[in-house]
Amino acid sequence: MKKWIAGLALAGLVGIGGAHAQTYLGFRLLDFGGLYVRWGGSSSEPVVVTYAFADREVAFDDARNCGSMVPVGDMLAHSGISKTAFFEEVRTAFDMWERVANIRFEAAADGAKPGILIGAQADPVGYAYADVKYVKDGTGTTRQIDRSLICLNPMKRWKVGFDGNLAVYDLRYTIAHEIGHAIGLDHPEPHGQLMSMRYQESFRSLQAGDVSGAVRIYGERMVR
Repeated sequence: MKKWIAGLALAGLVGIGGAHAQTYLGFRLLDFGGLYVRWGGSSSEPVVVTYAFADREVAFDDARNCGSMVPVGDMLAHSGISKTAFFEEVRTAFDMWERVANIRFEAAADGAKPGILIGAQADPVGYAYADVKYVKDGTGTTRQIDRSLICLNPMKRWKVGFDGNLAVYDLRYTIAHEIGHAIGLDHPEPHGQLMSMRYQESFRSLQAGDVSGAVRIYGERMVR
């Protein structure tokens, strides 16, 4: 998966190396050769990120992952999941991150470029991936995210909920994990967090390290 970090991340990690310190705290930030990335500015207002679903085949020549995506219809039909159920699971996955950090997700207006585009892989591989493009201009170690992509393998079976079968991934868990990448988080370790590398069915919600990582990037959720 492509990796880019949110810039404020390493401040205050005194006496421990960056990656080791993050893993110790239960999260790890995406790092592009010392550059960190985040959505939005540094104001106290919530960062607002728009999202949409691929409605036709689209290609991104500059993407390492999700370079070509198609609508999710065939993927869902393959697993017997309705579009309504899929959209509800995606919205719930976004809500998980909204509840803990100062970031909001809104459906993009018709015809507008979304911040996060979700679709099925045109060239199926693996299970699911994310790709992040950031604005190259800037000073310091922080860069703004320009676009994130989330793509799922349409040839795999998908499900809603846990049933103990680790060969069929739960959509909510998977989408929430990929959203974590899309906002600047990497894999902290193999197990224990929703952002961990390996799929697991011990929990279906953000864990303490996931929350700590999102808060480190965007701050705690502001209650109005």
